[in-house]
Amino acid sequence: MAPEEVVTGFQSSIWPIGWPHEAPEHPLSVSEAHLTMQRHRGCLREECPRKQSAYQALVEAGRIRPDSSRAR
Repeated sequence: MAPEEVVTGFQSSIWPIGWPHEAPEHPLSVSEAHLTMQRHRGCLREECPRKQSAYQALVEAGRIRPDSSRAR
């Protein structure tokens, strides 16, 4: 085991490239946006940049229509 693995108990080779709630580095496709919305169903859109990006991609693709009776 590498010294940092002994101290932390984590293997840095399996760490994620980015944090899962950060905004994506590229525009999401419709299928990526659907998967992201499923994975982040427990997140609030206002607090999760990745879910917000997915939601916006689905709105722009016409897959979601925002509720006009709710304030943003």
